[in-house]
Amino acid sequence: MSYDFVTEWVLETVREKYADDIAMVVSHTTLRIDDSEKCISYFVPITKKGEAFAQTFILAGVGYDIWGIPWERLERFAELEEYNITCLADGEVLYARTEEDRARFEGLKRKQAANLASDKKARACALTSYEEAKSIYLEMLFASDSRVKLGAGYVLDYLARAVAFSNHTYFKKSQIDQLNELQEMEDVPEGFAGLYRKILFERSEEQQKKGCYELIRLVGEYLAGKKAAGNDRIPREHHYQDLADWYGELSYTWLRIRHYTQIKDPVKVYMWGSFLQSELNQVCEDFGLEEIELMKYYDAENPGVMAAQADKAEQLIRKVIENGGGSIREFANEKEFLHEI
Repeated sequence: MSYDFVTEWVLETVREKYADDIAMVVSHTTLRIDDSEKCISYFVPITKKGEAFAQTFILAGVGYDIWGIPWERLERFAELEEYNITCLADGEVLYARTEEDRARFEGLKRKQAANLASDKKARACALTSYEEAKSIYLEMLFASDSRVKLGAGYVLDYLARAVAFSNHTYFKKSQIDQLNELQEMEDVPEGFAGLYRKILFERSEEQQKKGCYELIRLVGEYLAGKKAAGNDRIPREHHYQDLADWYGELSYTWLRIRHYTQIKDPVKVYMWGSFLQSELNQVCEDFGLEEIELMKYYDAENPGVMAAQADKAEQLIRKVIENGGGSIREFANEKEFLHEI
């Protein structure tokens, strides 16, 4: 077959003409129609001449894209920062310039496996994939025709990746066989596969958008549940004086909310409440606190409800600072300020 001929041609050419320019020739087959074909996929260039060896052509009706992946990019694959991490995870060495090169490649595969096994790293990758899905969905809302179908495909892909990372794994076949690969995972949100399939088979653009919204919510609840269960609780050193300084900076925002509530200006209450909610979200994440709901209680006709919740949140933050050993710099009057300063 032509792919056998091409593989042998690549290996022979690299040995004879690029021995000092290409470190590795790698077979990666999981994305091929026949994944048993052990043929050339990519190479690892180490010079400009090596980079120039990249080839794209069609032979006997079969397209070939022989591309170069430098060591630096393989490092990103190992750090789970590239899309198809299967290229490293399931790559098979066909040629190595030296045993050191081979050992380096295998070391990157071990590093990648360790990152997948890491709760912290896997959680970060899951959240990144989830946020990407939400971003694509927002573009879908204003799209039509092919752009809706395209967006839905990528929403499904990134949400599935979020689930895979949460299971400390990846898709060997990228986006093309996710439903089957999900069946092998232990912890998949109930109803995920059904919604995934429903979106794929949906003809109506509006219903497809609705399905994507439902799936995003499902995965969001799934990821939030994992956090609540402590799966991503990473021991860290909490600097409560930093929290105290943050509170000193934000304390005027609480004052704003109380003031604009008193003078019945719901617009300003809403906007300052949104700002405070954003800050509280970050603080709760950084200090391992339960999520503080604020905007949930906003009512334009009765902004005092949210203002009361803001007051409760303020007292909670002050208590966390006090219990953690932080010190809030506050003074009752000018005389006290001048004495302490």
